Amino acid sequence: MPEAGFTLLEAIVALAIIGFTLIPVMTLTGEATRQLTAAADSNQRVFSQQAILAYLETLNPSLRPDGEEQLSTTLAIRWSSTPLVAPQVESRIGGRLAGFELAFYLVDVTVLRNEQEWFAFQIRKTGYQPRVFSLDGRPAP
Repeated sequence: MPEAGFTLLEAIVALAIIGFTLIPVMTLTGEATRQLTAAADSNQRVFSQQAILAYLETLNPSLRPDGEEQLSTTLAIRWSSTPLVAPQVESRIGGRLAGFELAFYLVDVTVLRNEQEWFAFQIRKTGYQPRVFSLDGRPAP
């Protein structure tokens, strides 16, 4: 009468089959985790960039060409501006925007997360400064 149960060889074969099926499953799980982490970092970067662009809407590079600002406990920005078009200095009494000097700037923005450089981008901004005129319409010194 044959004995019931598994032989040692059957147990080893069963373990080998289970092992070979777990390898692709574990590889797939690891790859999915890596992709989810990359997607989360990308989303965080996009949301941060949107918040930074909203902050930079208030920036006037004519008055603050360079600077650094802490936006939250972990997020800060640093910027520097380079004039693309020099300030408009001619006087046009009665003309449009006669009371302002206008210039166009390229603003290099570096984003810091936990005091480490995270990413950087560039924007173009208009800078302006009020002009002071004397009573005869000429710019004041």
